[in-house]
Amino acid sequence: MFKRILIAVVFIAALALSAFFTWLNPGEITLDLGFAAVDTPLGLAFVLAIAAGWVLGVLSALLWIARISADRRRLRAQLKNTSAGLTVRDERG
Repeated sequence: MFKRILIAVVFIAALALSAFFTWLNPGEITLDLGFAAVDTPLGLAFVLAIAAGWVLGVLSALLWIARISADRRRLRAQLKNTSAGLTVRDERG
C-alpha cells in the first residue's frame, strides 16, 4: 500500500514540475524531426521528451524482466528434472 502511495506522489510531483516548467517557459521552439519541422511550446516539448524517456525505460525494463523470467523457467525445469532423477536413483539403490 505504501509503495502505491509513493508512486502516486512521485507521479503527481513530476506532473506538477512539468506544469511549472511550462508556465515558466511560454515560448515556442521548432523541432526538426527529420521528416517534418514542428513548432511547439517549449513546455510541451519538455513533457514529451520526459514521456518518451519514461516509455523507453519501461520497455527496456520489460525486456530485462522477460529475460529473467525465461532464465527462472529454465532453471526450475532443470531443478525438477534433477530432483526427479535423484528420486529414481534413491528408489533403485
